[in-house]
Amino acid sequence: MFNLRGARANRDHYLLLLGADPLLRERAVVSALRTYPGPVFGMVESTVVNANRMFDHVLPANPYNAKEALAAVEAIERETGLTPDAVVPVLELNLHVAVAIATRYGLPTLAEESLALARDKHTMKAAFEQAGIPCARHRLFGSLDELQEVVKELTFPVVLKPRDFAGSVGVVKVDGPDGLAAAFDHCRASLLEIAPTYDFADGRYQVEEYITSTHEVSVEVINYEGQRAVLAVTDKAKGGAPYFTETGQLVPSRETGNAALRELALRACEALLIDRGIAHVEVLLNGSEEMKVVEVAARPGGDGIMDLIDRVYGFNPYDLHIAAYRRTIDRLPEIPAELQGVGAIGFLKAPAGAITAIADVPAQDGPEIARYVTSKVGDTSRAATSYLGRNGVIEVFEPGAAQEAAEAVQQRTTELAARRSTELFTVTEN
Repeated sequence: MFNLRGARANRDHYLLLLGADPLLRERAVVSALRTYPGPVFGMVESTVVNANRMFDHVLPANPYNAKEALAAVEAIERETGLTPDAVVPVLELNLHVAVAIATRYGLPTLAEESLALARDKHTMKAAFEQAGIPCARHRLFGSLDELQEVVKELTFPVVLKPRDFAGSVGVVKVDGPDGLAAAFDHCRASLLEIAPTYDFADGRYQVEEYITSTHEVSVEVINYEGQRAVLAVTDKAKGGAPYFTETGQLVPSRETGNAALRELALRACEALLIDRGIAHVEVLLNGSEEMKVVEVAARPGGDGIMDLIDRVYGFNPYDLHIAAYRRTIDRLPEIPAELQGVGAIGFLKAPAGAITAIADVPAQDGPEIARYVTSKVGDTSRAATSYLGRNGVIEVFEPGAAQEAAEAVQQRTTELAARRSTELFTVTEN
């Protein structure tokens, strides 16, 4: 613990920020330290091994377990008298933890009804259907036998996915009945790999009809006590079937000016009763008029999308997200008309196999402004079936570039990420 009795921390409360320590979400910590007039706390299981020194204090607890997290908050209260006066979730898997702690201390938070809708892909789609939000038809299953039965009510191709996670984990397209068994094995094995970390249960899956689309976007919506506004639209670069892994992000999107898309994103948040903070709305488009909502996360978009918005539009979206949980928003903004440039992110991907060397590739003149290698020598590089298969990330920003140049920037970023991956990683195939 740092000196919480100093001038900056001369008060009885702190802001608890959950899920801001992973790569590409650190700007949430910057925002909290800049905007909150007191200590900012984080939470990790091992504060000796994984403490983030940007926080004033890190509570030693599992940030994905509501019971453990609340116990840690109560323990620091007994020790110091400090209590939270805002609990801000940044990751989807911290939402229920934030709600539990905020409810205990009577703080603004996401409504329990909204949490139930937004954290389960089935209840989410049921809410969409009731509200007339276009989305894929779906059915639930818990075993291969159940899948083979319920899929008879749908039309192939279909997509399998866990009900409780994101990042493309377990998502797989199936073209016909013969592929169901292998697809089920992939979906289930993917979930079970991460289940111990996030306390997920086996047997919670859904199958939905495949949506034909030309492109996918995400829409960042700020929600605040009955008001909503679109902050930005992002183009997503995707890998092909059967996994559709995201390979990059681009701001601004070609669909930034699509009024029907923006209205659909607002309606989707309303259907899920999301009433606080930034929500991340994913939409598939076929052309620019036919649209279907994939899902909505009641938290800011990941993969550095907030950072791209910051560079392109000149404001940190986390400022608004935190202010919504502090109840300090005066009015909601709209998408700024003026761009600072075009920003993109591309993910590094080593070939599958054992990583035997990682080269020191020097920085060069050009649009690459940041590079992070997340693998190390001795790691096994896996197939790109989800975010778990990434080996790093590059960030690109072209200042002064116009909207019309955005897709060319994304293409250059994709090519640069592929080139850097080749330059960086030496792999021995298994």
